[in-house]
Amino acid sequence: MSIPGLKPIILYDLASALQNEPWSPNTIKTRRYCLTFKGLPFQTVWLEFSEIKPFYEQHSLVPTTLYNIRGTPTPLCTLPVIMDPNTNRLIADSFAIAQYLDEQYPDTPKVLPNSTAALIHIFHTAFFEAIKGCMSLSCFRGARKLDPKSKEYYIRDREEHLGIPWEQFATPEKTKEQWNALRAACNTIDGWYAKSTGQFILGDTPCFADFTVAGLCNWIRYCYEDREWEEMMGWNGGRWRRLVEATDKYLDFPK
Repeated sequence: MSIPGLKPIILYDLASALQNEPWSPNTIKTRRYCLTFKGLPFQTVWLEFSEIKPFYEQHSLVPTTLYNIRGTPTPLCTLPVIMDPNTNRLIADSFAIAQYLDEQYPDTPKVLPNSTAALIHIFHTAFFEAIKGCMSLSCFRGARKLDPKSKEYYIRDREEHLGIPWEQFATPEKTKEQWNALRAACNTIDGWYAKSTGQFILGDTPCFADFTVAGLCNWIRYCYEDREWEEMMGWNGGRWRRLVEATDKYLDFPK
C-alpha cells in the first residue's frame, strides 16, 4: 500500500562491513520487516557504534534499554531509531516504533493487531530472556560483520558489559554450551508456536512477534557459520526454516 505524498521515513541503522546485509536483529525488525510489511517508504542512515551515543545526546533522546552491567542496570543507547519527516517525530526502540507506525498509519497492515500490544510485548520480553544464554557467542559471531572502527569499539564495549575478556567469549567449551542454550531457547519458543492455530504466533498473518523471531534467525543466517545456520533450520521439525521462508518477502536485501 502506498500513501500519496508521504515522505520517506528515515531509519538509523547499524553500519557493518557489508551494508546491504543485516547486522542487528533489532534493526532487522524495523528496517527489514515492519516498514516493508506496512508498505511505508524509508531511507537508511548508517551509524557506527561510536556514533550512537553522540546521536542520542544531539537529539536529546532518552535511552529506553537497560543493560545489566555487572549487576547494575545501566541505560544503553541503541538502534533502531526512526525520524518521521511527516510528523517531525523521532522515536527510539523497535517496539515503540512498531506502536507508533500502527497508530500513525492506521490504514497499513498492523504489526500489533487487535489490541495485542501488551501480549506481544510480553512475548518480546520473554523471547529475549529465553535467548540470553547465547549472548557472548552471538557477540563474538556478530563482530566479524563490523568494519575495523566499529569492531574495536564494539569489542571494548561488550567486554565492559559482560565483564570478561574478548578471547573468552567463544572458547570451544563456551561455544558448545551456548549453542546448546540456543537450541533449548528454540525448543521453548517452539512450544509457544505450537499453541497457535496457524503458521505464525497469532495465526495466519505475521506480526511483530514473528518478526522478532525471524530477526534472530537472520542474525544467525548472516553472522554464524553456514553449517550452524543449516543445523538450526532443521530444529523443531523445520519450523524456523518455514518461518524464514514465509517472512523473506518482507526483506529488502539479497538472500
